[in-house]
Amino acid sequence: MMRAFSVSFLRSNPLLLSHSSGNSAVVALDNHYYYNSSSSCCCCVFTSTFHVYAISHFSTNPNPFKPNSTFPYSSDPTHARLKQLLLEKSKTGFDKLDDALVLFDKMLHRKPLPSIFQFAQLLAALVKMKQYSVAVSVFRDICVKGIPVDIVTFNTAINCFCHLNRVDYAFSLLAGTIKRGFHPDVVTYTTLITGLISQDNPAEAQLLFTNLIRFKLIQPNVVTYNTIINGLYKRAHACTAVTLFRYMEKKGCQPDTVTYSTLIDCLCKLRLVDQALGLLHEMTKKGITPNVITYNSLIQGLCDFNRWQDVNQLLSEMNTRNISPNVRTFNILVDAYGKEGMINDVEDVIEFMIQRGQHPDVVTYSALMDGYCLRGEVDKALAVLETTMKKRGIVPTFVPIIF
Repeated sequence: MMRAFSVSFLRSNPLLLSHSSGNSAVVALDNHYYYNSSSSCCCCVFTSTFHVYAISHFSTNPNPFKPNSTFPYSSDPTHARLKQLLLEKSKTGFDKLDDALVLFDKMLHRKPLPSIFQFAQLLAALVKMKQYSVAVSVFRDICVKGIPVDIVTFNTAINCFCHLNRVDYAFSLLAGTIKRGFHPDVVTYTTLITGLISQDNPAEAQLLFTNLIRFKLIQPNVVTYNTIINGLYKRAHACTAVTLFRYMEKKGCQPDTVTYSTLIDCLCKLRLVDQALGLLHEMTKKGITPNVITYNSLIQGLCDFNRWQDVNQLLSEMNTRNISPNVRTFNILVDAYGKEGMINDVEDVIEFMIQRGQHPDVVTYSALMDGYCLRGEVDKALAVLETTMKKRGIVPTFVPIIF
């Protein structure tokens, strides 16, 4: 008997996550996932062969069943060539979705079938391309073909469901994973927590995380904490992010540059710049080196309060640490000085920027034009728009109305 798996039941009964008994599956019916307590494998019910459907449905090729001639492996690749191709594409993605689908079809017709590791690389390539729906469909067909899957493959499918804003399906798939005897790892649960946060459910994410710690199902690492802290911060749950940061330290997990940079940016956006500077001092005292992202957040925060002396001090500190300013750094300065009418400083920054090998972009020149307009120097603003930007091949994202 099949029953819809309750996500809320799973979250409210964390002990379920620490046990695996019996056989189960996650079965696709009418595009929905259900928990099947009687099945012995993770499979999906289909009325037709998926790879035929996928190539015809997702392909952009007018004749999808004829291999695209531009694809270098349109003929059957050797084992070595297949291995090389999948390794490369798992990191970069395919140029076209057609190429991935054609290769998947060929992999299904190879005898013997490629290993699950190679199918997992194909899934990774689809994820790189942000083709999450296609990746889920490929995962389903892998299950139908009886190809033994592993926890990495399950994690990829769970990640895709989260990106598709179907965390309920992701939890249902988790149930099938556990019932099959797999042990979800820190990647599995980090993905699910991130999925909950992305759906603006930080309370449920925090509850799940707390239960995972309480029942010792995972040992969170710095990546886990960074992922959750970043997700909380981006969804305006700064207080929860800071609380989790201190909890992380209490549990003996050492924060890194990413952790501190995220929180520093968070505090600066809340206009708590002194607290952010305190975190900078704290991280350097611990021997954790800040990067250009860390400094950019602080410089932006200080510029918002016109604290130019502190800005200069940070720029000097960056130079001492051999941390080179990037385009973002210079644009922050150009924008801040321009808004204050400090046009000479703006021009000096742009000149120094070019000397350092950084190329001003549309943001740089837009800020420069704003600065000129604030001073009533409309002719100079027009000269930037009509001469300098055109000469450098920079197309404005909008044409400013200059009075």
